[in-house]
Parts: sequence; C-alpha cells; structure tokens
Amino acid sequence: MFIKPGRVKFEAAQSDEELDLYRGYLETLGMVAGLLLEEASEQNLTEVMRLLAETTGVSCCSLFLNKLDDSGEACANLHCTSSTSTGVRLLSDSPKFHEFQYQNYPLLSDTLHVGMVLSKQISELPQAEATLFAGQQIHTVLCIPLLVSGEMEGFVGLFSRDTTRNWLPLEIKVLCTIANSLALALVRKRVEQSLAVVATRLRALVGATEDLVIEYDLMGQILNIWTDNQTFSLGLNDSLAGKTLQQSLPDDMAQAILLATPRVLASGNREIFEFTLSVDEEDRFFMGRLQMLPSETGKAKNLVALIRDATELIQEEARRQSMLETMNLLEEAIVDLSPEGWLLNFSSAWSKLCDIPVENGNKCLGTPLSEYIYPDDRASLGELIEQLASAQKHSDVIRFRLLPIQEDPIWVEARLLAHCSRQGNVIALRGVLRDITSSHLQEQRITQLALHDALTQLPNRILLEDHLHQAIARAERNKTKVALGFIDLDHFKHINDTLGHNAGDAVLVTLSKRLQSVLRGIDTLSRWGGDEFVVLLPDVNNEEDFRSVAERLRDVARDSIDLDGVETKITLSIGFAVYPDDADGPETLMSVADHTMFHAKSVGRNNVQFFQDIHDKTLDREHVQLQTRLSRAIQDGALQVFYQPVVDAETQRIVTFEALARWHDDQNGWVGPDVFIPLAEHLGIIQELGEQIFDHSLQRLKTWREVNKLVQVSVNVSRLQLFAPAFVQNLLKKVDDHGLKPQDVVLEITESVALLDLNYESKRLHELHAAGFPIAIDDFGTGYSALSQLHKMPVDILKIDTSFTSRMDTEDGRRIVQAIVQMADALNLKMVVEGVEKLETVHYLRGLGVSQMQGHYFSAAVPAGMCDSLLQNNQVLFK
Repeated sequence: MFIKPGRVKFEAAQSDEELDLYRGYLETLGMVAGLLLEEASEQNLTEVMRLLAETTGVSCCSLFLNKLDDSGEACANLHCTSSTSTGVRLLSDSPKFHEFQYQNYPLLSDTLHVGMVLSKQISELPQAEATLFAGQQIHTVLCIPLLVSGEMEGFVGLFSRDTTRNWLPLEIKVLCTIANSLALALVRKRVEQSLAVVATRLRALVGATEDLVIEYDLMGQILNIWTDNQTFSLGLNDSLAGKTLQQSLPDDMAQAILLATPRVLASGNREIFEFTLSVDEEDRFFMGRLQMLPSETGKAKNLVALIRDATELIQEEARRQSMLETMNLLEEAIVDLSPEGWLLNFSSAWSKLCDIPVENGNKCLGTPLSEYIYPDDRASLGELIEQLASAQKHSDVIRFRLLPIQEDPIWVEARLLAHCSRQGNVIALRGVLRDITSSHLQEQRITQLALHDALTQLPNRILLEDHLHQAIARAERNKTKVALGFIDLDHFKHINDTLGHNAGDAVLVTLSKRLQSVLRGIDTLSRWGGDEFVVLLPDVNNEEDFRSVAERLRDVARDSIDLDGVETKITLSIGFAVYPDDADGPETLMSVADHTMFHAKSVGRNNVQFFQDIHDKTLDREHVQLQTRLSRAIQDGALQVFYQPVVDAETQRIVTFEALARWHDDQNGWVGPDVFIPLAEHLGIIQELGEQIFDHSLQRLKTWREVNKLVQVSVNVSRLQLFAPAFVQNLLKKVDDHGLKPQDVVLEITESVALLDLNYESKRLHELHAAGFPIAIDDFGTGYSALSQLHKMPVDILKIDTSFTSRMDTEDGRRIVQAIVQMADALNLKMVVEGVEKLETVHYLRGLGVSQMQGHYFSAAVPAGMCDSLLQNNQVLFK
C-alpha cells in the first residue's frame, strides 16, 4: 500500500463493532493532531506511540528515524516506543532492535523507501526480517514510512504477538494519515532547531565584530548594547540599558545618532552618520549606520546603530571611496552606477559575487550592469533604473538573477538609491547588492509546499480559492463569467482496494496531466483532496466555451491507463456552476458546483452536469444559499442570544438564565435552532457560534450580577466545542476576564454527548468540574443512559426533557417523571424540569420536591434587555 496524503474517507459502518472502531480511530487521530500541533517533543511523540498501541491493540508501537552510522550506512534508529508487553519491551531494549542497518533487511528497506506500507506476518518475511522479530514471538509486523517531499525519513512500526492480526483498510488509512502528520511535525521541529542555531550564531557574530552596536527605542532609551572592542575606551557596558543616549554616551556620539534618527524615521532607509571623539588624547573618526527594525512588541519600531572606528580608513581616501572601503568589510557589494546603469565603481564584494578575480575586476568598469543579469530580469531592472534616473523614485529594492557561473543562477537583492547634486539633479546611482540565493530558494520551497498538492503538484485549496476570488473580481469588472467544476473519479476506491494505493496514486498523477492538457494557460486545475479535482475557468464570454471544455475534460479521461500491465479505464462525474448565473460569490459558487457534482453521480456517473440544466434545483439552491447566509451571519456576529429563566418555584426567584441562540434571516425570517444548529455543525462553524454565545452570556451575566448577586447563566456546549484543544483553559480565561468565577456558569451537555464514550468524555467533564464549573445533563431521559454510567459522571444537575413534561397529564407520564426525580434525589443531584406550561404541573412537581423549573408558564426565551427588568423585580410571579 502506498502512502497517500489527503483526507481520509470513511465508509458506512456495517456493525456496532466497526462503528466503535471508527470512533476510536477518529478520537486517536484528533488527539494525535493535538499533540503534534502542540509540540513534537520526546514526551508528545512517546504519547503518540502509546495512543497508537492502545488504539490498534498491538503489543508495541515504535518510531524509527533515519541516520547514518559510523561507516556512513543508512540506519533505522529507535527514537521512541510504547509497549504493552514485557517481552516486547525487552525487544525494544535489544541493541539489534535499537539500531539496525537497512541494507541488512532488503524487503523492509525497499518497501519503505518507495513509500509503501509493509504489512506481513512473520511467516511471510524473509529470513533476515523474520530473525529480527521472531526471538520475541512477534507474529505480525506493520511498518509505515514517514515521507517528506517524497523521501523516507523513518517509519512507524506496529508489532503484535497476535497470529491472526488483520488490518482493515480504514486502520491503514488512518495510520498513514498519522504517519504523514508525524513526518510534518518532525520537519517543523527540525526547522525550529535550525532557527535556534541561527539565532545563537547571530548573537555570537555580534559579539565577535570589532563594532559597537546600540539598540534604542523612539524615546532615545538604550535597550541593548554590544561590543567586545576595547579600543573604544568609552566605558560602555550592559549596565547602560535603560538609560538614555544623552545620559550614557559621549556628547558627540549621542548628538550624531540623534540627528540621524529623524531621517531614518522619515525615509525608512538606512542612514550613515559620522562623528569625532578624543580617545587617549587622539582625535578618532567614527562612522555609523542607523536603521530601523520592529520591536519585540511588534507595534513600535526600534533603531539600531552600528558604529565603528574608521580613522585609519578615512585618512587618505575621499569620503565616497572611504565609505565603499568601509562597507567592503561586509558581505554586501556596493556599486556606483551612471544614470544609464553603467558600472562606475564597486566594492571588492562585487568581484566575489560575480566570481571574478580581483585583479580582473576593473574590466567590469564602464559596462552595463544588465550584462551580468539574466535576460528575463533585465527589463524590470532597466525600468527601475529609468525611474531612479528621472527622479520618479528616490530608492527601491529589486530582486534579479546574476548570470550563472556554473549551472544555477545567483539570486541578488539590490537596494538602489539615486544620488543627487546640490541642484537636485540625479548624477549617479548607488546600489547595495546582497546574495539571497539560499533564502530565496527556501521561500520558493515553502511556497510550493504551502500552495500545492504533494502528489500531483497541482494547486491546493488555498491557491485555488485565491485564484477564484481574483477571477470573480475580474468578472465583475469586465462583465464576464467564471465557471467552476468539481470532478470526481467514479469507483476510484475499487482501484485502491484491488490494485493498491501505489496504483491509485499513479492514476491520480496521470489523470491530472491529462486534464491539464485540455485547459488554457489562465485556467486552474486543483486537487481538492482524495480523488476529487476542481477546475476553474475564468474570463469566459461564451457559454459554449466552458461547455466544450467540460466535455473535453470528460473525454480525455476515457483513454485507458496502464498500471504495470493492467489496463484500467476510468470515468468522471463532473458538476459545473457559473458565476454570476448560479451564485453571487465564491463560497456559494463552490457549494453549488459541489452539489451539482453529486447530482451527476446520482444520475448514473460518467457525465457532466451544469447547475442551470438541473430541473429540480429549487431546494438545493435555497439550501446552499441558506448555508451561505448562515456562514456570513456567524462571521459578522449577527446571531442573537435570547435567555429563558430557570425559576425556584418555592421562592419564585430567578436562579439561572439559559442562553439560547436565535437567528433572524433577512429572507426567511426567524430560523429555528433545530435548522441552523445542524447547519453550523455541518459547515464546521459551530465553534465560532459557541464562542459568540459564551462571550455574550458572560458579558450579560457581569451586568446582571450588579442587580442580583446569586443569578447564574447556563450555556449549551456542543461536542466539537467540548473537545477542542485548550477548551478548559480558554473558558477559564474568558470567565476571569469578565471578573466572574467558574461557579457562575453552568455548562449544559446533552445526554447523548455526555454518555457517548464514557471513558473519553468523562475525562474532559472531570477537568471542567475540577475547575469549578457546574455540569448539567440536558435533555435527560432521551439518551437511554444507564444508572451506572450516570453515577460515574461528574454531574451536578439533571434537566428533564420537555418530552416527559408534555406527558404529565397521563398516569404513565407522571410515574416516569416521579422515577427520575427519585433517582436524582438518590444521587444527590439538583433537578430542573423543562417545558412547564401549566399551574397544575407546577403544583405536582412541587409535591414531588422539585423546586427549579423552566418553561413558558414562567417566561419564554426573551432578549437580554427584558431580562434586566425581570431581575430588577427579582422574581417571576406565577400566573
């Protein structure tokens, strides 16, 4: 099986056992993602191995990373491991298992290095691999490579003593996804370590220079000062931090820096300044370079002055030449140009940059700078030189490539400045050239990884959405159309299941090339994920044009694909939507195209459908538009929060307000929460909605507490919110920011969520309960929970569902409510009865000992302003 990035598709479970397996893997995938996003530390990686061993039920799960041994051979080094068996733990301590050369285990090495999964029983392994594991009675081996840019960096090994261990496709998919996540986390860790090394080197370099470096803020206060050069003899040291320049530095030095500061702040460019000091009864000439840099807060800007003693350099040279020779100490090349762009003078770094012997450097004088530039970059450089020479610009920065001395060009960043005479005429240009090849290539690599699919090298979702927004903006200006098509491979899963993921990847790569071959240069083909592609056709005037392209896309896929001698034919289901005919924006256009593609699959596959051709599309269109308006409403914070009081029937006082989301749609009016809450969950924006309800509720509670010190607020928590990373910490911070305590906020969890997976769910609920939040089980009685389960949960309050209250006019209904109340009493739980509509119900419940009730008999859910008036009376009168 070949590791394939992208989303994991889960087929419908065929049994409760499979459903539990699906859930277990999904929960493990979520926990692993959280750990790796937090930090790829040894502790977290070991925890990942433990989670994998626990979820898969194997005896040992280990992470191996590649290294070179003393002889230069590639080795697998055991990085971390988790074992559930003593015997396997001894295996992990074995020197042979801790580090072994790949060349000694050819099947394992060849399989992993080509990116395939090795899943074998011990009897199926060659003698070398079998010997490695057989000593500890390991019967099944599953090894998954860690791929980074197509290269194998290590692997995850899952080893089991179970002789009949069979891996389901779902398990392999999830484990491959986790392996990809591990690989990315290790790459991120490696980059962070490299950055730390670079930072250490920079600090060492500053201390090793012969210069004085002073960092100060806009108020003239010294922040840092560095120098190891004793020749300054100025008594400067770290103790000057916190003092002003004028307090700490000699007057001439401080005045020179302060005079240059306004020029730097005004222009944003570097400024050169100079001053003279008397040192050991000798006048010494100093030169400095001043520039801005962002402060650590990111708001203001600090300034850095680099000062050096230039006495010996200045004595025999003119001012301009002396500056160039001073700058020769740096890696940057300084060039003087004529207004036409001809080289007049340059520092020695120019010869080094162009790989020209110093003795032959003078041959460059009098030649155009463009002769040393890549032909494709000459036009942009010439345009900038013309703008500087004509005083359209004073300075600018440009990147270009120098002609390659060998195979690869050198990327240079040039800062060019116009030098004017006293009359204001441009008489020359000065440039500072810096070799940025390494950083430029790294930027390109990062951009490629961030914006393109790793398998097909096609644009990914991020880049597609950017192109889509640009295309729609142009269409609005030019009154043209934009066509967007979702493409899905029919029965692609069959190829993966029968021929393997390696064959599936080959199909995707081949198909992507074929689809691109029929598109224009301005069109965009993106891999959406899995076996789905999206094609963007911008700047279309004629409807027949994109219909013709759509048919060519379908036709080009019909040619068979040879997969190691197996001739495979594929078909496509394609759904197109057109802007502005079918949608009013990018999000709606994508949703409509996606719906149309599913329509194409539903009518027999292997066809192209256009949304405007679908006859029964009213409901689809309205549904898509409702989703779009809901997403926009949540993004704009347009949903409202109503509050329904919970009343103590004995004292007739309000004890709690339950926060309830309400949405008034401009087109449909009030939309019920039974409609928009599932929509928000489907769109993945339920967490944003929950955040808004929390913020609004806490702000209102802070206001209500000024009137009633005892009132609480209760807020419903969805499953996605409950298990979001750092949910408890973020909620505690919100409560503290509003001057409240966790005891003031009741968290309502539906019974179906609280008891879905008792061991997993209770862990988070125990965290919330330990933090001080009261926990209420909402809709109690609808989830068919067992008494033993309820006893284990950290629950404070039970809220009887309205469906039971509505049946209290019958004897059976009253008995059920009575039984629930008695159970709550036995467990020492508070009881709140929802849906109370009649006075008779109030009297009956009070007779059972229920004091807290909620329902329209007392008050419907009302806006926050009406709650203020209820609290001012401090009670809700019975009718």
